[in-house]
Amino acid sequence: AVQFAKTAGATVYATASTKSVAHVQALGADEVIDYQKQNFELLASNIDLVIDLVGGQVLDKSWAVLSPGGVLASIAATDVVARAPAGRRGIWLSVKPDTARLATIAQEIADGSLRSTIAEVVGFDDLAPAIERNRTGHAPGKIVLDLTR
Repeated sequence: AVQFAKTAGATVYATASTKSVAHVQALGADEVIDYQKQNFELLASNIDLVIDLVGGQVLDKSWAVLSPGGVLASIAATDVVARAPAGRRGIWLSVKPDTARLATIAQEIADGSLRSTIAEVVGFDDLAPAIERNRTGHAPGKIVLDLTR
């Protein structure tokens, strides 16, 4: 999301864990807020678009940073519209596969204009622990499943 927003010309505020701050900065975020040490809702304001990947209390705190016409898009809270305070706009963001867009993204990664960081590659036998590491926080990047292992 950071890279796509920067490509679109946005000023990007991002939250990250302490161990991921440098990674998110390297992706191009203008401001990175370490959520383990700082309260993003006290440091960011007047944000036009918030993308919520977490839900719960993070979603609830995110309303406060929106600009008057801002939108909060959540992939984590299907009830985002119902949770929107009066005067605020929330949308549920669901993504449908788009092979043409995926091909473009793959080409952007291949030519280096888009970064994709792989934290680890696991085989099927290691899938359950990898999912748990992903859920509880892991090294920056994606965990990739290799079914040939």
